[in-house]
Amino acid sequence: MTWKVKIPMEEFTMNQSELNMLKQWVVILRNISDFVQIEKLDGIRFEIRSKEQGHNIPHLHVSTSSASLSIAIETGEILAQKGKIAPAQLKMAKIWVSENKVLLEKKWNEFSNGIEIAV
Repeated sequence: MTWKVKIPMEEFTMNQSELNMLKQWVVILRNISDFVQIEKLDGIRFEIRSKEQGHNIPHLHVSTSSASLSIAIETGEILAQKGKIAPAQLKMAKIWVSENKVLLEKKWNEFSNGIEIAV
């Protein structure tokens, strides 16, 4: 049996052995990084951190050159903030989070070690 695999801009076929090896590499690579960058937009990085334990609120990390924030995925509430973020960047970040809630819920469930969001 062969499997079709799609990655951005490419599609290829692999057998079961190759698919199993790919899955093993995904697990290895996922455990190397402490975060998954979801988006970078006008100097704003949006990340899900994968090695945070014990958090009760699903959230993402938003950072700029001068600030870092934790924002609740479900409500858009700012949970923590270090530094100063320009009002325009804060507005842009909140809009992006609101418009991409489904993607963020999916990525949180895929990469976090915490509580899953029911989708």
